[in-house]
Amino acid sequence: MENKLEQLRGRFCDLADGDGSVPGAEELASGLEKIAAHLGEDDDADRERLAVIVRGLSGLADFLEPGDVEAEFSSTDEEDSDTQGLDQFLATFKKEAGKRIQGLSISMMGIFGDESSAEALEQSADHLHAIRGSAAMLGIDDIAGLAAEMEDTLLRGAKLPPEQRDWPTKTLLRGYALLEEGLERDPPSLPANATDEVIERLHQSAPPSPSRAEDVSRETANTDDDSELGEDSELDGEQSPQEVEQPILIVDDVDTIAASVGFILSELGVPIEVASNGEEAMKLLQDMPFSLVISDVDMPRMDGIALTRMIRSTESLSSMPVILLTSLDHPEERQAGMEAGATDYIIKGSIGGGELQRRVRDLLEVAPVVAKSKMRKRRILVAEDTETVAASIAFVLSEGPFEIVLTSNGRDALKRLEAEDFDLLITDMQMPYMDGTQLVSSVRADADLAELPVVMLTSVEDDEMIDEAIDAGIDRYLLKGEVAGGKLLSIVDELLS
Repeated sequence: MENKLEQLRGRFCDLADGDGSVPGAEELASGLEKIAAHLGEDDDADRERLAVIVRGLSGLADFLEPGDVEAEFSSTDEEDSDTQGLDQFLATFKKEAGKRIQGLSISMMGIFGDESSAEALEQSADHLHAIRGSAAMLGIDDIAGLAAEMEDTLLRGAKLPPEQRDWPTKTLLRGYALLEEGLERDPPSLPANATDEVIERLHQSAPPSPSRAEDVSRETANTDDDSELGEDSELDGEQSPQEVEQPILIVDDVDTIAASVGFILSELGVPIEVASNGEEAMKLLQDMPFSLVISDVDMPRMDGIALTRMIRSTESLSSMPVILLTSLDHPEERQAGMEAGATDYIIKGSIGGGELQRRVRDLLEVAPVVAKSKMRKRRILVAEDTETVAASIAFVLSEGPFEIVLTSNGRDALKRLEAEDFDLLITDMQMPYMDGTQLVSSVRADADLAELPVVMLTSVEDDEMIDEAIDAGIDRYLLKGEVAGGKLLSIVDELLS
């Protein structure tokens, strides 16, 4: 490692000399020397940190060194044009993920100190979220799973004060090294045993955190009974956490955007309703209590700005947080929305990068809680590791009186089934950590879950695999391509009738 550090420092020194000197290269060389002296190689964690630094800054040196950039890009474009189908997507994924990994190598170094940088945390989580989403879209489940676990670990730590963060530094750095190694493979993949071990360690490092309902119960135990939380939403001081909730209303006339927002927020574990315009939203707000509204601005019949004004002028709704979804190229929408009384806004293009979920989490800390609806919806657990498929299922089932809970693998699905009550399980056949057939076998072996209706989704017509799933105890199976055709909703209605 010492030789690699010296070679890298020499490269930056060379970049600082001569006619084509690079501004800042000399400072990088000097800073690298100081970092190496500070960390040393006394233990495994320091060696891992130095290795990450060398990998990240080597990429920067490669970029800064002179070369025929135009020829390089021209060659790459020619190669891409000859690549068809999945190979083309994989090539693009590897290129973009490689950039993310280089950025991650630098941003991660800013989160392990006593006063970890909020900016470094956000950048690291965003890099991991981008890798996770792209890998999931291409079905590279092992890379998506590891990136997701690392992202979740960072987001959990971000909620704590800096002095209370106890990062699993060595495990995160090992995860980074695995991602980098896996992305260099062709096709991209991770070693199964090492990856499972890292994910399990990250799971074990999760700090215990009380639910929002428990927080509210403690906070309201000594409050005045006359405190207003909106019509039909006042809490009795004796209500248990299980009797309150924080439902969210999503308002958007574009079905795919509404489904995407709902999918992103499904991890929060709160009830979600959808309205297609401001008029429909106001009717729902008057018929049932909500804690938060997320609305598009540009909609027919009543746009988001008019809806915000209506909410602020209605006494029982006036304190409810409102987030507006705006377009990047219409800054006047954001200004008009804030003047109308919006609590926050977010640009539509950034809803998938973790930003929407973080802002909603923050607002739910101060948003009102409401009594759970007495009209219980049938609860459906969906175990699906491909985000686009999960979003399609959630959108199809949104037409019925169902509460949809999403998980990305069989192991997490089994934990949810053991801890909560569900009326039906929809599971993918092929998933990381525990596949659908293994999940069904575990469900049928549990006396409390043995009668739970199960629908199996499959992307391939493999008679042998389907027979195994039937033997395990599924009630129905469905090809993923048939999810949007009405057949899924028909099967669900039949099994729950």
